[in-house]
This record gives sequence, C-alpha cells and structure tokens, in this order.
Amino acid sequence: MFEQHHERQRQLLPLFSPELRAMRMAFGKGLWHTFIIFTIVFWISISFLFGAGYDGLNHLKDARMLFRDFDQSETSTALAQMITTAFARPNAPNLIDYTHTTQYTTPSSIRDAVWHGDAWAAITINQGFGARLSAALSGSSGYDPQSAVTLLTEESRHYFKVQEVAKTSQAVLAALQAPFAQAMLTQATGGDAALLAAIVARADSLALVAPFGFTVDNVAPFHFDLSMYILSVTLSLCMVVGAFIPSNMWKTIEEPFYKQIRIAQLIGLRLFINVVWAVIICLQATGIVFVFRGPAWTPTVGDYFGIFGIILLNTLAFSFFIDCLQNWIHPRFLLAAYFTTLFVNISAAVFGTELNNHFFRILYATPFLNTGLSLRTLLTRGSYNKTKFAVPINLLWILVWWLLSTYLIARKARLVRAGKLLMANIPPPPPPPPAVDASEKQPHKAESGSPGLSRRSTHSVVGYATSASSQHVTAPGSSATSDIEIEDM
Repeated sequence: MFEQHHERQRQLLPLFSPELRAMRMAFGKGLWHTFIIFTIVFWISISFLFGAGYDGLNHLKDARMLFRDFDQSETSTALAQMITTAFARPNAPNLIDYTHTTQYTTPSSIRDAVWHGDAWAAITINQGFGARLSAALSGSSGYDPQSAVTLLTEESRHYFKVQEVAKTSQAVLAALQAPFAQAMLTQATGGDAALLAAIVARADSLALVAPFGFTVDNVAPFHFDLSMYILSVTLSLCMVVGAFIPSNMWKTIEEPFYKQIRIAQLIGLRLFINVVWAVIICLQATGIVFVFRGPAWTPTVGDYFGIFGIILLNTLAFSFFIDCLQNWIHPRFLLAAYFTTLFVNISAAVFGTELNNHFFRILYATPFLNTGLSLRTLLTRGSYNKTKFAVPINLLWILVWWLLSTYLIARKARLVRAGKLLMANIPPPPPPPPAVDASEKQPHKAESGSPGLSRRSTHSVVGYATSASSQHVTAPGSSATSDIEIEDM
C-alpha cells in the first residue's frame, strides 16, 4: 500500500516544475487582481461609511427648526430675540421664526409639524412666561423656570441626527440662561443699585439665577429599547443569511440543473428557493426583534406581521440582487461586491441622509434606508410616515433585480448547454498531443524506468485531472479551446 502511495506521489508534479508555470502565473495574476480590487473596494466602502457620518455639525443648517413666541410679552420678546440671534451661527440648525405669521398658531400645530417630519425640532416660548417671571421677581414663590420654554424633537426620524439637532439646541438654550438673567435685571433696574438690592431681597431665588429653563418633549419615541442596534443588526442578518447564503449554496450544486432542467422551470426553482428561504429567515428575525424588544414597547399581532412584511421586502430585494451578482460577476470579485453592498446600506441605516453632504442623498434609493424608515414609522405608531415612497422603492428593486436575474439565469443555462461556459471556472483540458509515427519514436530516459514522467505522460495526467475536475465533455471533432468561455459571473 505504501509503495502504491509513493508511486502515485512520484507521478504528481512539483509546484515549481516547468510544466506548471502557466498555472502559477494564472494564480499569481488572479491573486494580484484580487488584491487590487479589494484595496479599491476597501477604501471606497470605508470612505463611504465614514463620509456618511463625517462632521455632521457642518450640515446642521439643513435641519429646519420652528420657533414661536406664544407669550409675546416684553420679557418673552427679549428672550426670543436672544434665541434667534444665537441660532444664526453657521453650525446651528436653521431656526425659522413664525411668531408674526399665520402658520403654526397653536402648540398642537407645531407638535404635529414635528410629528410628521415637516421640521426636525421646534422651540416655543410658552404662554404666561412673562407674567410668571414678573410675579417671581416681585416676591411670589414657587416659580418653575422649566415651564418657560419647550424644545420638541422627534426621535423616530433618525436617532443620531435628531440627537445632533437636540443636543445643539439644548446647548444653545443653556448658554443663554446667564446672559438673559443679566439682561433682565439690567432692564428691570436701569442700573440702579438700590433697586437691584430691593429686587434681590424679595425675588424668588430661581427667578434670579435661572429666569428661564426648558423641557424636552420627544413627540415620537421609539417605544423600543435598543431600537437602532436591533434594526441595524437585524437588517444585516437578514441580508447576509437571507440573501448571501442561499445564493452561495446554489452555486455549489447548480451545474446539473443548468444542464438538465428547462429554463422556465429553472427560473421558477430559483424564485421558489429565494422566497421560501427569505420567509423562513424573516420570521425568525421578527421573532428576535420581539424577544429583545424591551419593556417600553407592547406590540400587537399587527406589529409582528408589519415588521415581518417590511423586513421580507428588504431581504427579497437583496436576494435577487445577489442572484444577479452570482450570474454576472466573476467569483473572484463576488466578495468585494458583497462587502461594498453591505457597507453602503449600513451607511444609510446608521447615518441617514438628510443632514449629510448632498452626495449621500443617493442613499435614499437603498433598501436599508427605506426599510428603516418604514420600521420607525411602525414602531412609533405613525410618525414621520414615508412608507408611501419607501415601500414602493423596495418593491421596484425586487422587480428590477428579479427580471434581470431571470435573464442572466436563462443566458447562463444556454451557455452551459452549448459548452461555452465551465461551471467550475477552470480552463478547459488541453488538447491531446499530435500523433507521432512509431518509426520516429526515440527512447526517453523517463520511459526506461526512471521515476520521472515523460512530457507526453505529463500531458495526459494534467489533461485527465483537469477534465475530471471540470466534468466537461467536448463534442467529437470540435476544438476544446476555441469556443470555451471561462465563467464571468
């Protein structure tokens, strides 16, 4: 047995033998191409990811904020002027004053505007602020500075971007408390030290130290603990498991199907596999969302099927897209395409689009962003409702990628059956050596018992190994190399 093993080993070629030079060169070329492609893809993907969230403060001016002074007293007018001046700086949200207009005349109308996404946030000076502050300075007790101003935000629009707007607004309002207190006392006393002492002696201490404060009203909380993490991780999980895995598994068993099944049935089989796999994975992913929902959210049966349907659209869009990549791009570059696709969509889900550089507005077309918008609307019971375009965009992607994948599957099946495409992505077996007349044969040292292998026997061994691995049969009388197209998927 050991002798047979050693004999088989002696018949194999060493890695650096001259006969394998072409194979080594082809492998090195492929390795170099892969390195170049992944270097480019890595820089593009990471730059896209970091660029989508880079220096958001410079784009805060794109965040529209509403402002209205519902009190319109002398005190509130002074505060309103200080607030609008403070928000006029370049790295602050765009605060628009509607105090003297016919729009947003009630607190509920401003709340509705933030709820529906017409504005990122709003600041209101509440009615009665001036009277309450004057009473506190005159000696009335129980003054509540927090009731002076309200900052309205809406978390569901985009958690991180809303946090930028909210935190910046809170910082501006907090910074105005001391200047406003000083300006108020100066206006009340006119610089008279005796009058100032009298006011200090009788006034409520809170009215002197913090004449105004603010409360933050999140009009659309997620009602869902760990929401951003759950959404991003769940969508990525469905993308990887629901789209990548079935396509890669199909890749390992597809050759007999392409050779022996009708094209229409082949297309139907791929559609069935994609849909059934996506349904199973999305049911489990929805279950994961419910298990880790946290105590702040009490879902219903409708919520379950709503989340399931939204995630299913996202997964099917990627399933047919990956099918197109599998049938179009060379396997050497598939992982690069997957990598880029995942990073671009994560950029849209995590960093949003509206407060980024305008180049990143292309992310409005990504499945992750539109799926995230639909889920946030569902999880907040209807705020920032963009499903009227988010759902159709994902449906359009499903239709486009499915139609393209059916064309590519039919094309691939025809090439395989015509013998123009090798499923294993390897070169065809080399042609047999030309026949040599027996009288012209010369004895070779390798044929007389040496452990080496003659050039002719080497050709036969390599040809046999290659043809066995490809499982490709060349029609009689046809050239093995003239009509073969290496698979470029």
